[in-house]
Amino acid sequence: MLITALIAAVISIAAGACIRAWAFAIFAMLVAIGFGGVAFVGGSSTVPAIGSGIAILVLMEIGYLTGVFLSGILRRNARLRQSNSPDSVSAASERQQS
Repeated sequence: MLITALIAAVISIAAGACIRAWAFAIFAMLVAIGFGGVAFVGGSSTVPAIGSGIAILVLMEIGYLTGVFLSGILRRNARLRQSNSPDSVSAASERQQS
């Protein structure tokens, strides 16, 4: 269970940087339904199976939001670094002089 949760978290963080929210929501729902189904077939009763499915869904959503947040920060920092580079500063000063 712990390994499955870690794998789901890592995949969700990576997905946060790559795919749209609606696509991830569909993917996460399918994984949660599958995870709950496997828990139910594995001998759990209905309530714990539903609980484990919801738990993996929440974990995946938190991982996705973390990935979106981290990729946004990295993109913003890259954009700031690019705009503060010496080449862009000299090009901007040349535009202002002419």
